Amino acid sequence: KFASIKNDDPYTITLERALEVIAEKKEADANRLILDFPDDGIQVLRGRYGPYITDKKKNARIPKDREPESLTLEECKKLIAEAPERGRRGKKAAGKKAASAKAPAKKKKTKKKKAARKKAKKKTAKKAASKKAPTRKVAGG
Repeated sequence: KFASIKNDDPYTITLERALEVIAEKKEADANRLILDFPDDGIQVLRGRYGPYITDKKKNARIPKDREPESLTLEECKKLIAEAPERGRRGKKAAGKKAASAKAPAKKKKTKKKKAARKKAKKKTAKKAASKKAPTRKVAGG
């Protein structure tokens, strides 16, 4: 596993300090586990954003009004069942399909945008000319 040497220089770290950093990492990992239900593969862990329940497939948040140490196996199963799916990969694929289906519609819109761009260029040209005029007066005066 990886252990970060945040405050140490990787070129000057001693063997003793490296072993100490690894021991701290192992201790932090051991303190991460709050409850374990090995028969069902459910664990209550301390995470970056607070305690959560996992079954290695889904993660579930623990309500703020509950103490993680007091959860039962049935409550953990219920919270995991209610947790949203992690289906991000499927959503991306669905988004690509939807985008490809809408591609002809986007082409029509780009024609309209080209006309709008031409108008915008004319307006900016007028504005640029008006901006140049005051600068000439200031430079001449």
